[in-house]
Amino acid sequence: MRCLSLVLLVGAYLCFPVHLVSAEVAKKPRRKARLLAQDLPLVRLPQKGGSAQETKKKKPATSPPSLRTKKTLSEERGKRAVSGRGRVAPAKRSSEKERGKGTGTRAKVSVPPRKREMRLDDATVVGKRQQRSDAASKFEIELGGLQIVPRKSAAEQLMLAPGVLITNHGGEGHAQATYMRGFSAGEGQDIEFLVDGVPLNEVSNAHGHGYADLHFIPPEFVRSLDVTEGVFDASQGDFAFAGTAHYRLGVEERGARLSYRGGMWNTHRLLFLYAPPSEPAETFAGFELYRTDGYGQNRSAQRALGIGRYLLRDTGTFRMAFSVYGYAGRFDQAGVVRQDDFLAGRIGFYDTYDPNQGGESNRFLISVDTAFGPRHQRFKMVNFAGYRTLRIRNNFTGWLNDVKFELDGTPVTKQRGDGNEMRYGVLMAGSRGDYTLTLNLGQRQQILSLGYALRVDHGDSSLSRIRSVTAIPYRRIFDFQFTTLNLAGWLQGQFRFVDWFTLRAGVRVDAFSFGVVDLNQLTSDREGRRLPDQSSQAFGFAINPRATLDFRLWRSLHLVVSYGQGTRSTEAAALSDNETAPFARAQVAEAGLSYTYGRQGDGFFLKSQAGYVFSYVDKDLIFDQELGRNVLTGASMRHALLLGVRMNYNRWLDALLNVGWAHATRLDTGELFPYIPQLVLRADVAVNGPLFNWKVGGRPVWGRVGLGFTFVPGRPLPYQEWGDPFYLLSAGGSLRFWHVEVGVEARNLLGMQYRQSEFNYTSNFVGPSAIPSRLPERHFVAGEPFTVMATLTLHLEDALMQLQQAAKGEKK
Repeated sequence: MRCLSLVLLVGAYLCFPVHLVSAEVAKKPRRKARLLAQDLPLVRLPQKGGSAQETKKKKPATSPPSLRTKKTLSEERGKRAVSGRGRVAPAKRSSEKERGKGTGTRAKVSVPPRKREMRLDDATVVGKRQQRSDAASKFEIELGGLQIVPRKSAAEQLMLAPGVLITNHGGEGHAQATYMRGFSAGEGQDIEFLVDGVPLNEVSNAHGHGYADLHFIPPEFVRSLDVTEGVFDASQGDFAFAGTAHYRLGVEERGARLSYRGGMWNTHRLLFLYAPPSEPAETFAGFELYRTDGYGQNRSAQRALGIGRYLLRDTGTFRMAFSVYGYAGRFDQAGVVRQDDFLAGRIGFYDTYDPNQGGESNRFLISVDTAFGPRHQRFKMVNFAGYRTLRIRNNFTGWLNDVKFELDGTPVTKQRGDGNEMRYGVLMAGSRGDYTLTLNLGQRQQILSLGYALRVDHGDSSLSRIRSVTAIPYRRIFDFQFTTLNLAGWLQGQFRFVDWFTLRAGVRVDAFSFGVVDLNQLTSDREGRRLPDQSSQAFGFAINPRATLDFRLWRSLHLVVSYGQGTRSTEAAALSDNETAPFARAQVAEAGLSYTYGRQGDGFFLKSQAGYVFSYVDKDLIFDQELGRNVLTGASMRHALLLGVRMNYNRWLDALLNVGWAHATRLDTGELFPYIPQLVLRADVAVNGPLFNWKVGGRPVWGRVGLGFTFVPGRPLPYQEWGDPFYLLSAGGSLRFWHVEVGVEARNLLGMQYRQSEFNYTSNFVGPSAIPSRLPERHFVAGEPFTVMATLTLHLEDALMQLQQAAKGEKK
């Protein structure tokens, strides 16, 4: 019976959107009140034999008492109680004598507090938790205790999803290269990136259509991350080829913090974070200043950023939040090293051929997200606007691809260099929203959603060749101005008529209007002189169906089958006038199992997801070393297996195991798609808790430690070559006493000299007059060596409040 009661209790907890409200009452029968679940405030009531505060003190601690979360603050202050009708009554007020003490004045109390106090009768909550039937390859990731595992950026948090590998061959400021379930997404071309509903992929970027830079998001501000490795939801839009990554920001630990990190390679990072204790996790502000010389030649970087989000109001039927982001940075890029030059000792593993490589990046972004109506009739909308500039210089081939004659016929006697300079500037604005209606039909919840997306981008994009020493542009590859308008709408329904089966299906329509002004035309042709610019216009639309079948096999064990079609828009420079804009299309199907036991952060929790994913793409992307970016190629096919397991116990122990296997082939040649890892293994584990009975300043000493391990075997390269495997181990830990926290993190603990990116092509880094070999040679970008950083964090607000309380005590 006790086991059965426990099962029923856990089931009730998962089915209701709020905690059940209860109170110790007399044995005689009491009147019961029926409350709507969506209107019931979240409260904690006194238990028999003591107050809520006293009861909490008797429980074993699962988080540092000094961590000021919104939940613990409300519990500690005990400012709310619940009346017999479910209304929130004010806490007991101070007496006139207490309120007037020390001021010489007499405070007025309009109503005696004892007359306002009421006992709470038994209450019954009516309602069920709204559950979505998502694809088996959707991973809802809470950072939790795994935040202590070292990660240099928010982009590396993507590796908490199976089958994802993050590398960066462009330096600290260049966007990450992302591999997901067999897709080489480049710097974001095949993954839709969002932050609190705002799209981040950049249309017609010179470095790649869909370029997405996450350096403006400090990892400390990421509260959770939703990764969908496929395109199965109607809300997924442009660039959701391999999937979607949605960052949701928030700070659980409240208060003001000042943190400094420093260590090897003359690296320094200063972070100020403020999260008002009386506000929810979504209200915060921060500033970061960072610089480093890098772990080798031409790897220095520096940046500054500011970020803020304010939840203005959240009443249950109305919600509004504002966000603002600002970022500025510059970085150097080492580029590639030839394998034969390194083995012959002509260049070091962490050296560079061309010191002109690097770039600058700037961003300003604002957004306002709102929600209206009760949960069963909810309209959500996010509006956004931003300004973005980017300049990148790289050189992947040395002196190889310069033309032999100028446009006027003048011969070129010596190679001037293959350096590329890419420039991008854009103004962007848009809006996204959806209306969700929940109905009770057949004694079960049915959900209908209608959504829209509007976005306009206006900017310019260019690619030029630059000289090897002076970095002066000498030839323009393309230069155009563009205006792109994306209009989308979708309809999606979730239908459940029996307990063991749920159907979720929808359709999305995307329409694109492209306006392009090509500024790189000739000034004369066979008919005479002409202007160097030419305009063109194109329009196109795509209809994408998506569906998910969810079979509940046993309790929390589900069999999920999904299908979806996704599209990737074409960059503006590739379109002709009055053309029907073409789209790249992906057909994706999957079947998988998911199982959940318990609830995260409450006792033992286990969630496992496993699935098989098939993908067909009619126009894929492949890296082009001459342009230094991904370009279109033919059709491809992929098979992928994904396994993700997350386990934690009362947030004291948090562990993760991810395994992703992928087999991607080009249909034109039958060869493996180059550069894509076939296997990605990732394991993370973290523990935290009080250290023995140690106390400093009356507060327990708290410790955290985490380990992360990544293994990637050799990746396929062009010309049927294979890259080298690598395995990385990182560790981080911190110790918090009083209001001071000291920490240390070590990356690449094993000191492996590994190649984070590998290529195979022809190049000439000998000199401009050399006769190059046309045989392909292995090239690589060196990964980070063994690195140690130390962190000192001051929790300013906690310290000042305690000192203030101590000063008041001395006066008394």
